[in-house]
Amino acid sequence: MEKNVQFSVTWREASRIMKKIKTSNLRYMVRQMEGKTSIAFVFPRVSVSQYVYLYILFGPRAADAVGGDNK
Repeated sequence: MEKNVQFSVTWREASRIMKKIKTSNLRYMVRQMEGKTSIAFVFPRVSVSQYVYLYILFGPRAADAVGGDNK
């Protein structure tokens, strides 16, 4: 089961996250949230194990499912 997920962080946290993500082979996009001071990291087609890694990396933030299930 794979889903597209996103995590929102502040600009200050984004630089720390970027350094850690660069060492992984995960594909991602960065989007600025309109009217907000945070940005979103969007990860396409994330497996369960990748989601767990990202959840640990981003901390106890809730991730939003962007897409549907892809089997």
